[in-house]
Amino acid sequence: MRKCMGILLVIGCLTLSSCFDLVEQIDMDHQGAGTIKATLNLSKSRTKVASLLKMKQFNGIHIPSETTISQEMEKVVRTLKSTQGISDVQYSLDFNNYIATLSCHFENVQALNDFSKTLSGQFKIQITSYNSYRYDRTSQTFTRSYTYTPNLAKEFSKIPNDDKGLFAEAYYTNIIRFDKSIQSQSHKNAKISANKQAVFLKVKATDLINGSTSLTNTITLVK
Repeated sequence: MRKCMGILLVIGCLTLSSCFDLVEQIDMDHQGAGTIKATLNLSKSRTKVASLLKMKQFNGIHIPSETTISQEMEKVVRTLKSTQGISDVQYSLDFNNYIATLSCHFENVQALNDFSKTLSGQFKIQITSYNSYRYDRTSQTFTRSYTYTPNLAKEFSKIPNDDKGLFAEAYYTNIIRFDKSIQSQSHKNAKISANKQAVFLKVKATDLINGSTSLTNTITLVK
């Protein structure tokens, strides 16, 4: 069975490279509409990635070709374009520096959740089972709910022990921007920007994999 790469090739980055950055940016107005952009940057390990992409398998894990990756991304884009509430879908794949991006506009938070649902269906991974968003316009509260899934640790366990330590340089960054000032946010490791209109969170990939950190956060805007 084909092993697809997950949202912006996340599964691929876990199996191909020990040094990467995954950045998710959400820009949302106080009505609940906005844009989401995900960027996977493997450029720090591009030599290793280039070598692995020439292989069919690595430690028993199927390695997709550049052609397959492009085809899968095009399928995702077509599906997203037909998803209600989603528009302006764009993507880029840089196979010189190994940087991939995927972005779109969402009409409301339900469409943002449908974005995750669409990716789950396309890539056969359960994004929506452990990650979802909610926005209450009355209380001006944006909530991200996250539940740890042991599947991450299961995939990680397939990597040789000698290579696991190299994941110390792999990070996930989440940036959420608003058009109004932020009153508060609940994540102990997240920070509110100086202009009070963005929340920044950066965590180690290994902490997400072993479940020692969470992405759950509640952000309240100034009414």
